[in-house]
Amino acid sequence: MNQWIADAGGTKTSWLSSEGQLLEGVGVNPNTMSEKEIKDSIPQVVRESNLTELYFYGAGCSSDSSVQKVMHAFQQVFPLSKRIEINHDILGACRALCGHQPGIAGILGTGSNSALFDGQNIVKTVASPGFLFADEGGGTWLGKRLLLAYFRSDFSAGLQREWAVAYPEWDTERLIRFAYGPELKGAWFASFVPFLYQHLESFPEIKLWVIEGFSLFIDQHLMRYPEAKQLPIHFTGSVAHFFHQQLNEALELKGMQLGRIVRRPIEGLAAFHEINFKRTHV
Repeated sequence: MNQWIADAGGTKTSWLSSEGQLLEGVGVNPNTMSEKEIKDSIPQVVRESNLTELYFYGAGCSSDSSVQKVMHAFQQVFPLSKRIEINHDILGACRALCGHQPGIAGILGTGSNSALFDGQNIVKTVASPGFLFADEGGGTWLGKRLLLAYFRSDFSAGLQREWAVAYPEWDTERLIRFAYGPELKGAWFASFVPFLYQHLESFPEIKLWVIEGFSLFIDQHLMRYPEAKQLPIHFTGSVAHFFHQQLNEALELKGMQLGRIVRRPIEGLAAFHEINFKRTHV
């Protein structure tokens, strides 16, 4: 049996085979990608592996139409597969973070999401309609918050100088034109997160913006779960990983307990699907 599991966010996808081979590919989101783009995102190694089973956990795979879109794309690439499952990435986060124990799973990566998990099934989620409407605390939200501060001249003089060095090609006019252009995707906003992280300790305003985003995530997601102050709250995603101190600070202010933070849930998913994967990739 040649089994693969995949964990797909808006920026990148982790592919893990039953033999323990880990690959990194581009992100997959059926809400922002065509069927052809989804097919093209599959690494060549996976295409040539004679795949028989695929368990795919993906951002945006929350509706029947989006699931069918991804399913159809994969069925065309793997017509001889015996089993293909398409699940929302939040179920992958629950399985990877909570295992078979009750808990709350949060995703803070390119986007943001959450779920209350009873150890077997998702009990409740909060609507997360993407970066145009939500994604509080995720990379797209943080990128938009940074740009808003830039547009409104809320940068300190030192931060303005650092911005000019890092992004000499971006001025207000070009940023606005691109932001409202036809090629915009949420990952573009998230591409500014490394700048935030790089200057987090040097400029207090950045810490305030990050905590602002996490506070909104707590208010709009976690506060909707009555169990939020009794259960551990686990997180996955690069934003949670790199800004864990600010995340913990925001949770403590709300009387909540931070549980595990896993940058990528693929290892937890490997254990859930009983794949022997001893190496650590963070």
